[in-house]
Amino acid sequence: MAIAAASLIGVQMMTIKHTAELQEKNFSMQVMQALQDVTELIYLAETSQFFAQEEEKNDLPVNYSELFPNSDPNLPLSALEQQGEISVYRKYPGSSSKMGLSDQSNFFSQRQTQSFQYSYNAKSAQDAQNLRFQLFMKDRADLPLSERIPPAFLAQALDTALKRNAILLDYKFTVLTTIDGKNSYIMGSEDYKPGKRTIPYRKLLLAGDDPVKPDFLCVYFPDQSSSFFSSTSFLVFPSLLLTLIIIVIFIVTLQIILRQKKISQIKNDFINNMTHELKTPISTISLASQMLRDSSVSLSKSTVDHISGVIFDESKRLSNQVEKVLQMAVFNEGKLKLKFTQIDLNKLAESVASNFEIRVSNENGELKTDLQAENPFIRGDEVHITNVFFNLLDNAVKYSKTKPMIELSTENKNGWVIVQVKDNGIGIPKENQTQIFERFYRVPTGNIHNVKGFGLGLSYVKRIIDVHNGKIKVDSTLGKGTRFRLYFPLKNTQNYGKEN
Repeated sequence: MAIAAASLIGVQMMTIKHTAELQEKNFSMQVMQALQDVTELIYLAETSQFFAQEEEKNDLPVNYSELFPNSDPNLPLSALEQQGEISVYRKYPGSSSKMGLSDQSNFFSQRQTQSFQYSYNAKSAQDAQNLRFQLFMKDRADLPLSERIPPAFLAQALDTALKRNAILLDYKFTVLTTIDGKNSYIMGSEDYKPGKRTIPYRKLLLAGDDPVKPDFLCVYFPDQSSSFFSSTSFLVFPSLLLTLIIIVIFIVTLQIILRQKKISQIKNDFINNMTHELKTPISTISLASQMLRDSSVSLSKSTVDHISGVIFDESKRLSNQVEKVLQMAVFNEGKLKLKFTQIDLNKLAESVASNFEIRVSNENGELKTDLQAENPFIRGDEVHITNVFFNLLDNAVKYSKTKPMIELSTENKNGWVIVQVKDNGIGIPKENQTQIFERFYRVPTGNIHNVKGFGLGLSYVKRIIDVHNGKIKVDSTLGKGTRFRLYFPLKNTQNYGKEN
């Protein structure tokens, strides 16, 4: 799952990156095409200006000697023939007899001469015009660039070319030339300041000049990055959302797997503990039953009373253990019946402490009460709250190292009645404190069963406190003891628990 999820995320990122690169490449092609259109428009404008001058004045002074060093191009073809510049062949190639014609050579010689004369005149006029255009462009090249290309014309041409190529982003441009290795800005946007990481698009402005001058038309787009991001956001955000969903599902799945593994381990521990807890009374009852059936054993009244007492006590113990398991099962199914009445927690705590004091005394311990709650009255189920107190006191005795020193107290604070049970027991490791309220969970002690139980007591306590809309907190230091604090609300507008 991890490899598949990582691969899927990788493919998505590569797809988005490839899409962004294609868009950037397409954008660059559009920008370069716009710059090419601008340079062509400048050349077209200068060409149009030349032809406009040609219409106004057809006879421009031209130095024809550069183009025709040995002759005047305006002389007729016959004059050039007489000067020996060209040779004209007047005999028509081929047999005239086959055509059934006579004396046609002179006719074709005249037609040829006229044709040559026409071609020559047209070529001479074209060459002369080309030469004038070259001289015109040479004169243009000598002009300062700001005079040759009006800044307003350049700005308008660039704006039009960008829009024709579907580029509507804000842009900055300049005409940059390099003189002695230093860049010089000739014209363009006054706030042309590309960042260090920004590479402007550039195009040679006048590639037709001879020699070519290092004048470049440069343009950059301040919002280019944000534009690319917004154009790919239709892929980015859904991909991120789906990726996040996959990651969340993956994490939840792992948590479920780990939780199931933990539950399986807890259930195995529960089965082991339950087997141990149930095996002892069953073995005792079985042994006592065998003694009653053994004819060799003298069954006096005192012996029978003792054996029957053992069977009764162990049966009651076995019944209590089974009842705890069934009670939690019924409670978790929501079928536990709760009866809410007005309860005095001071009086209830004092009664529980009085009943429990004998057991503490048998362990050579001490149970103190400190009932300071001025308003101890709450609405709740007296039987289950009594069981909660007994469970916490029972744990305090079972997990004491030597002599149990237990304190049971009550107080009022911020609209709560707080019942506190504090002991000097072995304590609970910090890493286990968040799990002690789970069903069947017992703090790991290895394969040692010196403390009996199914791991249901604190789970039961937590559920009873929850249905009373209360809170339970635990503070424990390993080797020093544990303190449980039960918070019962004095007033609550919500329904209390499940009154079935």
